[in-house]
Amino acid sequence: MGLLAQRLDDMHVRVTAPGGDISGELRGRDQVHIAFAAGRYQWLSEQYVEQQLAALGRLLWAGRMKAYHAAVSDALQLPVGGDEPPTSPRDVEYAAARDNLVAQGACADNSVHIEVRGMRSWTVAIVPGSLRRFREDEFTVRVQEAATALVRDQFAQIRMLKDQIYG
Repeated sequence: MGLLAQRLDDMHVRVTAPGGDISGELRGRDQVHIAFAAGRYQWLSEQYVEQQLAALGRLLWAGRMKAYHAAVSDALQLPVGGDEPPTSPRDVEYAAARDNLVAQGACADNSVHIEVRGMRSWTVAIVPGSLRRFREDEFTVRVQEAATALVRDQFAQIRMLKDQIYG
């Protein structure tokens, strides 16, 4: 395995949503884990958790991109920031299409659904009653399953987009 691949596999990002009630980790390329602050789960509403998970998604993605650029910079031995402007018509087309990609992920029973447009606009939907129907550990597994599916969907769409524009 190459140096860059190893660095990407070893990435670890940890963040806490603004309310402090939910924290999340991204390990490697696509493994998402969440946890509720001790004693908080039973007091939260679906609407609040949806908002907090959307914020957590934005923070995890921002942290992931920072870690990604650090890994690439380290592997290439030159600074890579990700904010370089497109340099060709293909790059402009790719950037515009990437910013409009809609990735989705859901858990097996569809009680948690996550959608993101351009990895900027996050929406989380939780079936009403889910927080009371599931224990905390059961619910976090559903969120993690939906989040991992979303990340994999995003990566698959990026691969197809690159093949379409640059292939």
